Amino acid sequence: MAPTTDTHGPPPVPETMVAYRFVPGQNEPQRQIVPVPTPKSDQVLVKVLAAGVCHSDVRLLHESPTKPYVPHVHTLGHEGAGIIVRLGDGVAADPRLTLGTYVAVLFTNACDAPKCAKCGDGLANICFARPMLGLGLDGSWAEYVVARACTVVPVPGNDPKHPRLPPAVVAVATDAVLTPWHALSKVAALKSGQTVLIIGCGGLGSNAIQIAKHALGAHTVIASDVRQENLDLALKLGADYAVQPDALKTLLDEKGLSIDVAVDIVGIQATVDAALELVKPGGTVVLIGLEHETVTVKPLMLGVRQLSVRGSFGGDCEDLEGCLLAIERGNVVPAVENRGLDECAQVVKDLEASRVRARIALIPQQKLVDSHM
Repeated sequence: MAPTTDTHGPPPVPETMVAYRFVPGQNEPQRQIVPVPTPKSDQVLVKVLAAGVCHSDVRLLHESPTKPYVPHVHTLGHEGAGIIVRLGDGVAADPRLTLGTYVAVLFTNACDAPKCAKCGDGLANICFARPMLGLGLDGSWAEYVVARACTVVPVPGNDPKHPRLPPAVVAVATDAVLTPWHALSKVAALKSGQTVLIIGCGGLGSNAIQIAKHALGAHTVIASDVRQENLDLALKLGADYAVQPDALKTLLDEKGLSIDVAVDIVGIQATVDAALELVKPGGTVVLIGLEHETVTVKPLMLGVRQLSVRGSFGGDCEDLEGCLLAIERGNVVPAVENRGLDECAQVVKDLEASRVRARIALIPQQKLVDSHM
């Protein structure tokens, strides 16, 4: 791997790198040696310092042998953080992004075209005109990743050694914090003083609790999960109440609580039913969880209770900026475990078998040469 340099003095970049890739028909990430990509005019090359693992990766690989979601080979990893080491020709004038800038990489890859109905209407997070990073486009389970400049967000303080914003935390924030942030702040439009129910208190749910209570000012946060250890953690993170699903109705009756917003982070029929049943008349239900491919709702219930049911997916750069600021302030403290990039296949198995409680960040096995480290 002979490094190449140029006259501008960026850190050495090798010609090839290790990448863990999705190969249709294979249910494990495949280790390959591939060329380090060269950024196009509107792109930057990021040296990956950490890359997250999520249930979307598990689902993608699990379904690969029978119904591959993406029909072509690509590098996995839709949660990434790192240091810019190369700039495309068209990015040089962007004052936000210079060599050495510490960035979070957004996986939703909106086209950003002026005439795009979604991008022009504040829905860039659901513009799929371009493939998403790690879910069709080469992602961050590698030593380097290229991304369009408009999809990377500088990390507050620009310091990978920041105690609240290390690379592992920044990487998982691009999904595990971003997704509930967008759902609560924009889709639900949660207001200070309201009562919110969070169904599912794993990685996303634990962050949703903190966002609602400490960042958006919810008066009362109710957490529900089938696992007692998750309920215990929910109380430590700021939930006012944390109960099993079958105890929710009793809790509401005994405490005289009225739920303004219910967020389902599981996505099975039972959790959707609970959210619809327990939210107050005129309330809002936001669906994030994707566990079941289909669920049913009763139109009459929605009508006579005048409920708003909304879906939510990912987030945009504005959301990611908000997430990172909330983490910097200490409003949200994501739980993250570090593993080596070469352990990604085992991590996927552990996640599928529910042996993982915190989010996992994969750390490339490379010697860091950047002066910012």
